[in-house]
Amino acid sequence: MPARKLSGIPYSDYYIGLDVGVSSAGWAVTDLLYRLLRCKGKDMWGVRLFPEAKTAVERRTARSARRRLARRKQRLDILEMLFAPALNEKDPQFLVRMHESDLWQEDKSGSSKYSLFADENFTDRDYHKAYPTAYHLRSELAHSTEPHDVRLVFLALHHLMKSRGHFLYEMSDTSSNGSSLESKFAEFCAFLSDTYDLNIVLADQAEYLNVLKARHMGLTAKAQALNAGLKKPGKNEEGLSQFYISELLAGKKVKLENLFGDAQLKGVSVSMQDDLDAHYDELSEALDEHISVIVLAKEVYDAARLAEIIGSHQFLCDAKIAAYDQNHIDLKTLKRYVQQHYPTLYKEIFCVKKDKLNNYAAYSRYHHVSGDYACSQAAFCEFLKKVLPDLKAEEDPALSTIYQQICDGSFLPRLRNYENGVIPYQLQMRELDAILTNASSYLPFLSQEESDGFTPAEKIKKTFAFRVPYYVGPLSDNASHHWAVRTDEGKKERIYPWNFDRLIDLNRSSEAFLVNLVGRCTYTGDLVLPKDSLLYSEFTLLNELNPLKVEGEPLPIGQKKQLINDMFLHPAPGQKGKVTKRKILAYMQANGWLSKKVDADAITGIDDHIKSDLRSHKDFADILTRTGDRELVEDIIRHILVFGDDKKMLRRWLRTHADVLTEGDIKKISRLHYTDWGRLSKTFLTGIYTAGEYGEAKNIMDMLRDTNNNLMQLLSDKYEFAAHAEAYRNENFGNNETLSDKLDELYISPAVRRSIRQTLRIVDEIVKLRKAAPAKIFVEVARDSSQKLKGKRTESRKDKLLELYKACKKDSQLLAQMCISDAEMKDLTKHLESEEESHLRSERLYLYYTQFGRCMYSGEPMDLASVMRGERYDRDHIFPRSRIKDDSLSNLVLVKNELNREKKNTYPIDDNIRQRMIPFWKLLKDKGLISEKKYSRLVRSTPLTTEELSDFIARQLVQTQQSTKALTALLKDRYGDNTRIVFSKAGNVSEFRQEFDMIKCREVNDLHHAKDAYLNIVVGNVYDTRFTEQFFKNIQNEKYSVKAETLFKKMDTPDAWNKEETIKTVQRYMKKNSVIVTHMPYERTGLLFDMQPLVAGKGQIKRKSNFDIAKYGGYSSQNIAYCFVVEFTNGKKRVRAFRPVFLYQKHLYESNPIQYCESILQLENPKIIYPKILIDSLLEFDGKRVLLSGYSTSGTQLSLKIAQQLFIDVEHERYIKRLLKFVERNTLSGKAAKTILQPTKFDRITMSQNIELYNWFIEKSNSPIYPKALQKMSDCLADGYSVFEKMPILEQCRLLLDILHAFQCNPVYPNLNSIGGPNPAGRWRPSANLKETQSISLISQSVTGLYEYKIDLLK
Repeated sequence: MPARKLSGIPYSDYYIGLDVGVSSAGWAVTDLLYRLLRCKGKDMWGVRLFPEAKTAVERRTARSARRRLARRKQRLDILEMLFAPALNEKDPQFLVRMHESDLWQEDKSGSSKYSLFADENFTDRDYHKAYPTAYHLRSELAHSTEPHDVRLVFLALHHLMKSRGHFLYEMSDTSSNGSSLESKFAEFCAFLSDTYDLNIVLADQAEYLNVLKARHMGLTAKAQALNAGLKKPGKNEEGLSQFYISELLAGKKVKLENLFGDAQLKGVSVSMQDDLDAHYDELSEALDEHISVIVLAKEVYDAARLAEIIGSHQFLCDAKIAAYDQNHIDLKTLKRYVQQHYPTLYKEIFCVKKDKLNNYAAYSRYHHVSGDYACSQAAFCEFLKKVLPDLKAEEDPALSTIYQQICDGSFLPRLRNYENGVIPYQLQMRELDAILTNASSYLPFLSQEESDGFTPAEKIKKTFAFRVPYYVGPLSDNASHHWAVRTDEGKKERIYPWNFDRLIDLNRSSEAFLVNLVGRCTYTGDLVLPKDSLLYSEFTLLNELNPLKVEGEPLPIGQKKQLINDMFLHPAPGQKGKVTKRKILAYMQANGWLSKKVDADAITGIDDHIKSDLRSHKDFADILTRTGDRELVEDIIRHILVFGDDKKMLRRWLRTHADVLTEGDIKKISRLHYTDWGRLSKTFLTGIYTAGEYGEAKNIMDMLRDTNNNLMQLLSDKYEFAAHAEAYRNENFGNNETLSDKLDELYISPAVRRSIRQTLRIVDEIVKLRKAAPAKIFVEVARDSSQKLKGKRTESRKDKLLELYKACKKDSQLLAQMCISDAEMKDLTKHLESEEESHLRSERLYLYYTQFGRCMYSGEPMDLASVMRGERYDRDHIFPRSRIKDDSLSNLVLVKNELNREKKNTYPIDDNIRQRMIPFWKLLKDKGLISEKKYSRLVRSTPLTTEELSDFIARQLVQTQQSTKALTALLKDRYGDNTRIVFSKAGNVSEFRQEFDMIKCREVNDLHHAKDAYLNIVVGNVYDTRFTEQFFKNIQNEKYSVKAETLFKKMDTPDAWNKEETIKTVQRYMKKNSVIVTHMPYERTGLLFDMQPLVAGKGQIKRKSNFDIAKYGGYSSQNIAYCFVVEFTNGKKRVRAFRPVFLYQKHLYESNPIQYCESILQLENPKIIYPKILIDSLLEFDGKRVLLSGYSTSGTQLSLKIAQQLFIDVEHERYIKRLLKFVERNTLSGKAAKTILQPTKFDRITMSQNIELYNWFIEKSNSPIYPKALQKMSDCLADGYSVFEKMPILEQCRLLLDILHAFQCNPVYPNLNSIGGPNPAGRWRPSANLKETQSISLISQSVTGLYEYKIDLLK
């Protein structure tokens, strides 16, 4: 590369490198020779640290709970309003007593000691004697027409209004209890038959349903009864089966891979007993449109649970009374048994109150007061099972039933428990209607019509059954997200449940919902289509199917269209359900397109299962055939999503907007479950055009139908779709959006959103300082934590291999054909069982076991000891490593080293090897030991094509991750076309580090983020410069390699890399520790305090404004938003101090800080010195730089953490990394280590080196740059030196890593108990009062840290 002087480079001739994570943004700025630029005397590279942004799940859950409670209160207030005149006439103090029932006697406004009834002849005592539970009262009022006290009627209705049941599905208020289960089961069976061609065949349906609702039958017994006579499906059987459907309905946990016969769903299980709402997103992502199977199965399961609860009773209250009576009998029976057989345990089982004692007193909470220990039903049953072991052998039917219930965890069920969640509101409505009907005969006011045309009874029913449709949204005009449209009348009146339909325009509100809340297409800005719309579902299928290749060749367009018609639109009987690669193969062979000798491996480019299935096309096939009106169907699908669970509103809309539909059509449409929106608009798919092969205008759908391209190919520079879509967006929506507007439209997580904001601020500041945009920006964006989890291996390699080996033993004849004897398999299994889980992280060892210990190219047995020593055998890349950089297991095999040398960098594998080894490879594939992908690479007989080679290199230069594309788009939009945005792959940088021995240990400090950003420039620029458009045109003739060793050590890249000189520059800068680290100060949000109230006398915050903490308890652990500096009078002196702003009183502080100081903090004559010091603000405290991490209210102390990064030499950093690996090797996930592993020569860990590092920590913590707390820790370490010397080596390693925490810039501190020191050690919590502080300043930094200024907080 020609040398240039820095002074001669124009302002735009510089590079920016970015390494963006979910809680950090590393950056670096260099000239074209990779020399760091300088500004204000500092090297221009740094790290911005910030807390990872959380999703809105917690806030949404809390908000939903608040709204649910607020709406319940509104219902009860309406009931009270309607009953108030009659109640006041009967008993003027009744409502007052009820509202004050939770107060101490002296805090009540009246003198009565009763909470509800205080008549001379009827008090609370009489009420509870007559009605032991509210269900007894409800039952009497529902069945009796005799006149009752108005207060009793009110209390019964009040109890119903509080917990009215769910609105999940429709059922008639008068339907019998069993009919709901029968109808739900029939609907589920019809769905399975229509969609999956699975017919549930039952010998006796009534008996099947009886088993489903059997109350005290165990899950396993229930599943066995449901599957009586059915054979369990084989492991390789595809599609849904009745066997696993029955197991699912029984409540057992079922693996999705078994349920759907799809190996791609491995690792995810589901149980109908789980809270499916909590797991819905995970399941929906895994199953896509097949989530409907789970949703409908859950409805059947809930209907069975409901039938189980209700039994033969007409009303829920009657079923609860029966349960109450049965509990009474069972408890009496159990007490009698204990008195006879375990008399000494009687009090312990039923009476004693003690912490952690899960007896009847703890479960029933009898005479329970605040603070008493309580336990769950499951814990109580476990307790009984342990203390009453002989109960199992009892032959008495009553005791036998009790023991069965104890085993099931269902003994003595509470009348109000989690099972009540399956009760629909219609069942409660039936009871409410009966009570009102009876009461109207003796309470005339209930049936008297009022001025608005409704009677109080009608208003109560309307209120009970009312809920605001989600497509209407908030009703208040003051709500921040408000789109409900009122009628002309609605602008004048207050909205109640009985006038809602008259005052709210539902149709216009639903349209407003579409405009306001449905997502926008990233490409055009128009509203997105429903995921199940006819157009979008066709798009997803074509996008998935178009890459399909048969024996390396694209599928002819005519055959593709015929395949879609025959397999997706009009499948033959017996061919419904998921389309798989095997089904496609059979179809093509049946049509003569493929030879019968060809197997499924000849089909490539698609997954084993096609996810898309044109479900909506099949759902509306009859209507489309009859009417031909696609637009009507698309409109119907959109409104199914808009109206959601409001089937009544959907039917009303269908009847007024689709007159071609029959009642049968409407009923069928009402049963459809469509839930999600897509990501693209109709305009994007059908309204953006490019020139076709013959110059004709074609849109994206035309091209998908008439070519084999997928969307990404159509958006390449070869076509004009991307440019035309951008032009459309700019023309119709302008380019005046703020950064927030643009981020809101992107499908990225909150964590990535925050990262992008911080990164753009960094780039903006650099550009401002340089007064010009850079020539290139190199970008690497890490996946957020939720994405990382998706790709993380959670299954034990050892368990997986043992399971596969066990299955292989059943095919001993097949193994024998491959010359693998039973003795050899037994020996392999024995060795595998003795392996530590951590050892199998070694790719060599794992490959050894997946290949049955055989060389993959010769089939000869390999010596395990040689494999472990790294001798005689090599890892070989099937696709040559020099051409295709793929280090995944699907591209690796273990072979004899001489065969690897013979193979060199050629592909395909030699024909002689292939022909000899194909049977063995096929055996490994069929047994699940190697993937389909690896097998197809091994058996392939054709060389890598120009297209394949180009695609691979292109993948090194192009990033498909949504978050990276989002940042790139924003950078491009900000800096125009003059700045080139270049993607830098983390894997390329990692390989460069390894090749040049540049150590990276994340646990030591945060400097690696900036150094990665610097290397992104270096490595990214070499790839970007070398692999040009001209290179791709001549790729088959180019001499190139993607190995870092070749690319950077053996080759020059003009204008980007000189193998002799450039590395010297890079190594010089990588050794520097001049990285600038800044932290993003932020205001803390979230929970105001611990939401679990404490017992009387404890807590810091009142539960209610008039509740004395001494009597009623309070809330503790109040969280702070930020701090401020205030001066106040303390005795005769003025004191300056930090004080917190509590989250729950933040509004008061920000509106009137003086009042906050006086009333909340009890400060005298306060004066605000500095109003806002955010969390993670940088402070200089007596000359030491620290970060504010919090405030301890108990001790009036500041919580501080060090701001100084740990600077460490390379050798110590390398040794710490070895310690981390060794300790990790001794940590087994989920299992206790049987033996402690000692260091091997490969670990390179010794006691002498541990002691040397220990002494280095002592010396480092004594450094004057650190606070006194770390210097005190140094004394503890010195005092504990002799103890450390004598520790086992593993304990030494763990302690050293724990000590490392003290030097990290986070609030995690070491535990030095093992050497006689404190826990935590090194924590600095100085007084928040600043009277002894010599100096303290707030340091305000720019986002890069290149600018900063101090604010003296003592002046």
